[in-house]
Amino acid sequence: MNRKVAQAPFAVGADGTIFVNLAHVRGDVAVVKLIREARRMDGMLFLGISVSRPEKDALFQALDNAGAEAVAKMLGLRLREQKRRGRRSSSRGSR
Repeated sequence: MNRKVAQAPFAVGADGTIFVNLAHVRGDVAVVKLIREARRMDGMLFLGISVSRPEKDALFQALDNAGAEAVAKMLGLRLREQKRRGRRSSSRGSR
């Protein structure tokens, strides 16, 4: 099992949560000690592993696809609303 501890000082979660790397605070690189120390502190604990380059590429592609789908949905709703408002205002003008 790989027990290397990342040296990145922080990570940002998809929800905007910022996690600090306790290896920088404690100086310990023993994973068990870091987890024990983290459990004593306030805040959420985040455990993770790095991903391979192909996994990272697949993740970014999936995120790109999801983002494009979300934008298309939002723009579709906006255009539908504008069209609906346009019909309403044009029907008022013909009275």
